[in-house]
Amino acid sequence: MQAAGATRIVALVKEDVGTQVKEFRDGFWGGEVFMDKEMEFYKALGGGQMNRPFSGVAALLAAVMNPFNKGRFKANMARNKKKNIANNLVGEGFITGGVYVIRKDGSAAYSFLEAELGDHAPVEDVIAAVRAAAAA
Repeated sequence: MQAAGATRIVALVKEDVGTQVKEFRDGFWGGEVFMDKEMEFYKALGGGQMNRPFSGVAALLAAVMNPFNKGRFKANMARNKKKNIANNLVGEGFITGGVYVIRKDGSAAYSFLEAELGDHAPVEDVIAAVRAAAAA
């Protein structure tokens, strides 16, 4: 993203249970990681409310076990399995995250809400937003 013009790229997490943040840094993220204990980032992504696609473990299991469920969640799990990315079942796992690209003036140039667990922002959209924000 820095090649696209970003001056700073950070990750925000909502908790650090055991070695989760260390594992995230070692396996997926080489940049800065900040803790958002108040979950303001997650609230902002959800328009003031944190996004919870599943109300609890029972709803999650029902989605996984339902052979007629065609939601992206099952496809996202299959994608991770194919890439040998283990599902993390430790800590709070029902609040989704997302992506913000912020302009120098603090306004959002782009936002993406992880509507279903495991959704990813389209990389080309993020790169375009970084370029636009850097040019502004």
